[in-house]
Amino acid sequence: MPALKGLFYRAEKKTYLFLPINGAGLGHLTRSLAIAKRLKALEPESEIVFLTTSIGVTLVHREGFACHHVTPAALLKTGAIAWNKLFFQSLKNVLEVHKPGTLVFDGTIPYLGLQRAMHSFRGIDYFWIKRGLYKNGVDDKRMSALVSGFKAVISPGELVPESSVESANSRLHFVEPISLLDRSDLMEPNEARRMLRLATDRPCAYVQLGAGNINGISDLQDRIISLLRDRGVQVVLGQSPIAISPKPDLKADSVIIDYPNSKYFAAFDFAVLAGGYNSVCEAVILGLPAVFFPNTETGADDQLKRVQNARSFGRYEVMVEFNECEFVRVVDKLLAAGPSTEHSRQRNGAASAASLLSRAINSEQ
Repeated sequence: MPALKGLFYRAEKKTYLFLPINGAGLGHLTRSLAIAKRLKALEPESEIVFLTTSIGVTLVHREGFACHHVTPAALLKTGAIAWNKLFFQSLKNVLEVHKPGTLVFDGTIPYLGLQRAMHSFRGIDYFWIKRGLYKNGVDDKRMSALVSGFKAVISPGELVPESSVESANSRLHFVEPISLLDRSDLMEPNEARRMLRLATDRPCAYVQLGAGNINGISDLQDRIISLLRDRGVQVVLGQSPIAISPKPDLKADSVIIDYPNSKYFAAFDFAVLAGGYNSVCEAVILGLPAVFFPNTETGADDQLKRVQNARSFGRYEVMVEFNECEFVRVVDKLLAAGPSTEHSRQRNGAASAASLLSRAINSEQ
């Protein structure tokens, strides 16, 4: 039976609660923001609120949305049971304050605290933003059982369509890859270079190997920057605004600690990037050639498969292990091809996801 308070819950149909559960990076939070911004454009009268475990709370505030925070379990150093109690209580408090009619969860697995809330507050429509590119070890039967608790599951696509066990499920809706920005949001190349204090007559590369919160990246990053500068390439280092232990960098020509860094992409001839969903999809959608270094120790996320898929979309290279000679060869290849004017013409999946949410809720009224 649902909790007594849940039985008397009176939802505000035009209030949406986004619940991105982040690990070490900004992937879930960024995807939720991309959808929320376009949903607000579709429904200016709606109220959109966030509750997240991400330490990037201020990034949500900058976009104009209220944001509540739950400290992630990894920082609390507490057990799963204790953390889920904290998470449930925090979620319950937010529900009682804002009374959302729709909860949009973006995370790998619905935690027990969320499952408890779904059982207690049944007057809410629950949606799950769930990517489909999981490693083979993930339990498909368990995943299907979790899916059944949601009104609908919105699956942002990878760059190559993936078949999955859920494809026959009427709850599942595929959308295009999601990017926070569209190409029209990018700065003009010369303007971006002026902002970054870069010469306009020399090649320039963007280097961003992740938040540094999963695996140490500083040594690899330093080697890459040195090699690029030795070849006359200006280097801009993208640092994550949520890196737990950021280190000052004196080797790059410029450093960006901004959000999103992708607004500067038109300034660069190519990039050296990690293999996370946002990094790869943004580079392809926004037309930035890249060398990808996938992280093979990310749990369920199959970064290696993602970056291998990206190769078919243009000038994208993959290096699982760093090799100096091979890296130099790849860089020379990208430089010889010159600046790219190519970009994917597919629609940004954020707009499709926002439209789907809006139609699902408004059809009930």
